[in-house]
Amino acid sequence: MSTSTAPLSLSHPQGLGSVHFVWAHDRFDHTIDFDGRQLACRNGCGEQAWPESPPIQQLSIESIDGHDVALGVGCAGTSHWSLSVEPTADGFRFDWACRAKETPAQLGTTYQDSAAIEIDPAAASLVAADDASKRIQPDGASSGGGTYRWCYTVRCRSE
Repeated sequence: MSTSTAPLSLSHPQGLGSVHFVWAHDRFDHTIDFDGRQLACRNGCGEQAWPESPPIQQLSIESIDGHDVALGVGCAGTSHWSLSVEPTADGFRFDWACRAKETPAQLGTTYQDSAAIEIDPAAASLVAADDASKRIQPDGASSGGGTYRWCYTVRCRSE
């Protein structure tokens, strides 16, 4: 893993879009971009043990099985977080995990709402939405320490 805070981008191999990672304060923010239609992640700050989105502090783009994948790790409070992002046929798949020592106050990844981009949760994950944001989180109760995981695919919404 790189300890650099330089911006990184994961581009879709068919040119469908990209995921941009930019260092902000003490972690990487990410924005998903499908030809100008964007979905921005809402992060927290360094003082939060349970931020709105996982704190990724180390990030790299690696080639796995012939295609580029973003891999990241980070920590907040007493928990450790991991991320992988890989291209799919029509978008990107995000796979997050959190290893917690205590019951999480909140878990998930929060985005500013965008009608142009579709989010499909994988099994054992769900999307909670309000007027301004969408949050993808583990499906089920968070009880005690352990490893929690949530996954989803993003794609440009068909017009």
